[in-house]
Amino acid sequence: MTIHTRILNLSAWLAVLAIFFIPGTLYTDEKTLRTEYGFPLRFLTDYHITNPEGSNWFISNMHINLLILFINILFIYAGIHVIVYIKKRLLGR
Repeated sequence: MTIHTRILNLSAWLAVLAIFFIPGTLYTDEKTLRTEYGFPLRFLTDYHITNPEGSNWFISNMHINLLILFINILFIYAGIHVIVYIKKRLLGR
């Protein structure tokens, strides 16, 4: 089985761009307020806490789960691969 690098590249970009275009889920049930982003699985968590040190880094209150990001890329890759396969079968190429 070969890996199609163009489809893999597209799926990686779609997984990352989903952060910006798909709204996150806001959780208020615990002590810390947080928003989770990602599609189909949430891999980026933004904690809304005040920083007493006054850090200027915008990513200082974020957590990125790289394993879930990789799983998202694989899910999107499989979905695009299935769509391309069905398209080829229907058009007879």
